[in-house]
Amino acid sequence: MSTQRAALRQTAEPIPAELTSPTAKLLYLYLDTTGQSTVDEMQHSLHIPKLALFSVLGSLTDSGLVECDGDCYATS
Repeated sequence: MSTQRAALRQTAEPIPAELTSPTAKLLYLYLDTTGQSTVDEMQHSLHIPKLALFSVLGSLTDSGLVECDGDCYATS
């Protein structure tokens, strides 16, 4: 395992138990790992349609797990 991967695994927080959707888990983990991201960056990196991203990000934001600052999203 590379040093970079080991560092990422050590710093990433556990995925909250209330997340049951695979897409929600993926987005949460992605944001937790990257620090923050725009919808365009998420779409490019994860190959998830924008409509699906906005839907899941809305749910994550409503639940308080993710915050939106302008066009950037980050875990709370």
